[in-house]
Amino acid sequence: MSVALSRRGVLGGILAAGAYAAGSRLFAAAPEDFDEDLAIFLSDVHVSGNNAPDPKTGKLEQKYSRDWLKASVAEILQMRPLPRHVLVFGDLAYLVGRKMDYLQSQPDLKLLVDAGIKLTIGMGNHDHRSSFLEVWPEYAERTRVPGNIVSVASLRHADFIMLDSLNETTGPGEWNPVPGALRKEEQDWLAANLPTWPRPFFLGAHHPFHELKVGKKERPIRDLFPKFPNFAGYVHGHDHFWKHGMIDWHKAQSKRWLCLPSNGLWGDIGYVKFRVEPHRAVASLVQKDCFHPRPLPKAERNPAWDLQLAENRGQTFTFAF
Repeated sequence: MSVALSRRGVLGGILAAGAYAAGSRLFAAAPEDFDEDLAIFLSDVHVSGNNAPDPKTGKLEQKYSRDWLKASVAEILQMRPLPRHVLVFGDLAYLVGRKMDYLQSQPDLKLLVDAGIKLTIGMGNHDHRSSFLEVWPEYAERTRVPGNIVSVASLRHADFIMLDSLNETTGPGEWNPVPGALRKEEQDWLAANLPTWPRPFFLGAHHPFHELKVGKKERPIRDLFPKFPNFAGYVHGHDHFWKHGMIDWHKAQSKRWLCLPSNGLWGDIGYVKFRVEPHRAVASLVQKDCFHPRPLPKAERNPAWDLQLAENRGQTFTFAF
C-alpha cells in the first residue's frame, strides 16, 4: 500500500462519513492502489435538493435517499484497493431534474473524483440535461454524441458504453415521459461505431433495452446487437430491482442483461460490484435493504421485504464474452 493511500485512509473514514468541510479533499491514491478490473454501479439515486421540512412530519423531503448515497460513497472509499470506476445509471435527480438536486448530490460524488476514481454519470427519465450540465459541465466535453450525454468507461479487458436514453420533452422542473428513447444522432453514432468497436464492450443505459427503438421503422435496438461482434451484454436501471435474463434467448448467440437495484429510493436498495476479467464479467449484488414505497419503522415493515433482502444477499450474475 502506498503512502498516499495510507494518508488518505486516516482521513477517509471521517470525510466519507459526511464531514464535508469547505475545501476538503481526499488525498489521491497511487496507481497501484486501484483495482483496474473493478467498477461500482449505482442507479436510481434520486437525491432531492429540497431542504425544507415536510409540513406533516417535520423531516427533510426524501432525505433518506441522500443518506443511502452517503453510505454507498463511504463504503466505496473504504474499499482496498479502490475501484477504478463508478458508474451512475441515471435518475441522479429526485423527480424533475432540478439544478438543486444535482447540487445536493455533487459533494458526495465529488469525494469519489477527488480520490482518483473515474466517475461516469448517465441520464434517466427524471433527469434534465441542461440543469445537469450546469453542475457537471465536463460532460458536455466528454460526450461521444454532442447534444446527448454518452460516455465510454474503459477497464483493462472491456469497455463500458453508457448510452443516453432520456426522452426529454420538457424543461427542468417538469416531468419527462417515463419510457426511454434514443435520439437520431445517438442512433447514428451507434450504427457507425459499434460494428467495428475494437474491444469487448457492454452497453448500459437507464432504461431496459426493450424500450429503445432505432431507425425510421423503430426496430428494437436488440435487432442491432448481432451486428456488433464485440457486444458483451446490457446493464440498466429504471426498475429498481435486481433481476437478470437473456436477450433473445432462443438464438445461438444470445447475450445476457442485468437490472440494477435503486441506490436508495424504493425497491431493492444497494449497488453492484462489476469485475471484468479477460473473458467474463461478474456482477455481485451488495443489497442493504428492501422497501416500497418508502422505508418504514421495523414494526410496520412488510415481512416480504425482509424475505427478499435475505434471499438476494450475496447473489452474483456472470457475463461471458
